[in-house]
Amino acid sequence: MAIASSAKDALVISSVAAGIMLGGPSLVKAGAPTNQESNNYTMTESTHALRYGHIGQKVEEVQMKLSSLTLYSATIDGVFGKQTEKAVEQFQRLHHLKVDGIIGDETLTRLANTKPITKELEYGDASEELKSFQQKLKTLNYYLGAVDGIYGPLTLQAVKEYQQKNNLEITGTINIHTQIHLETNRNKKGKTLKNIKVKTSEHSVVSSSIPSIAKNLLGVNYVWGGTSPTGFDCSGFIKYVFEQADILLPRTVNEIWNYSTDIQKAGVGDLVFFETYKPGPSHVGIYLGNGQFIHTSSSNGVSISDMSNTYWNSRYLGAKKVPTSS
Repeated sequence: MAIASSAKDALVISSVAAGIMLGGPSLVKAGAPTNQESNNYTMTESTHALRYGHIGQKVEEVQMKLSSLTLYSATIDGVFGKQTEKAVEQFQRLHHLKVDGIIGDETLTRLANTKPITKELEYGDASEELKSFQQKLKTLNYYLGAVDGIYGPLTLQAVKEYQQKNNLEITGTINIHTQIHLETNRNKKGKTLKNIKVKTSEHSVVSSSIPSIAKNLLGVNYVWGGTSPTGFDCSGFIKYVFEQADILLPRTVNEIWNYSTDIQKAGVGDLVFFETYKPGPSHVGIYLGNGQFIHTSSSNGVSISDMSNTYWNSRYLGAKKVPTSS
C-alpha cells in the first residue's frame, strides 16, 4: 500500500514502533501475511494485536467485517486510524468485551464469528425471528407481554428502555446494534419493572374518550387496507381511534387479539371480537354499552351494530381490554 501523506508516514512509523514493543518483527504492514502464509490466512489466525497505527491486509479485512456490521463507514484502506479504533470500541462494547480499541485474540475471534444481520425489526412487524428477542427482553425483565412474535406497543416500550439502559441509540427498532447487544448479553436479570397496572381513573378517561372519537367517524367508507378518515378497514379503524387517545395498537385483528387482555364482560371502550370469514378472530369493534358496538363493515363503513343481531351474536368470540400503563 503506497503511503503518500506525512500523516500516513507517521502511521507507518508508529506501526514499526508497535511491532518492536510487542517483541515481534517490524509491522510496517501489520499482520500482512508472507507469500508462504497468504494461502493459509484466515481472520481468526492468532497474530500480534492490531491497534491504532497498524496498516495492512488484516486491518483491511477487519474494516470490511466492521463495515458489514454497519459499525464502520469510512474508507476501507487498511489503515488502523481513529475511525477504525472507534468502530472496534463499539464492537467491543456491544459484545461486552474489554473496550480498548485493540484487536486482540478475543476480539478477533468474536469478530470472525459474528454474522452480519441484515433485517431490522420495527413496530408493526410480525415474525418468528422476533420471538427470540422478546424472550431475551422478557428474561431481562424489560418485556412483560406474550412471546408472540408481534412487534406491538409493549415490545416497543421494552426495546426503548433496553436501549436507554445500555447506552444504545434509542430508535425503538431492533437494529443491528441492539440485536448484537441482546444476543451477547449474559446477564440473567435486567432492571426491576413493576407489573403494568391500570388506574381506575385513567381507564375511565380512556374508556369515555374512545367511543367519542369513534362516533365522530361514523359514515366513513370502508376501504381495504385503509387506516385514515379517507377510508378504513376493520382493524385500521380500531388502530386509528386508539392512536387519537395516544394508545398504540398492532395493525391486524389477530395481532390486536393477542395483544389485548381477556375480560369476562365488555365495558364501554373495550374491544369485542368476532369470527367472520376465517377461523379465529377476524373482525373487531369497540363496545359502546347497551349491547351496541361501533366498527367498520364492508357494506356500511363505520357504523353501529347491535350485538344481539343474529349474525353478530352467532360469531361473537369475546371481549378484551387494551392495556394502558400507569
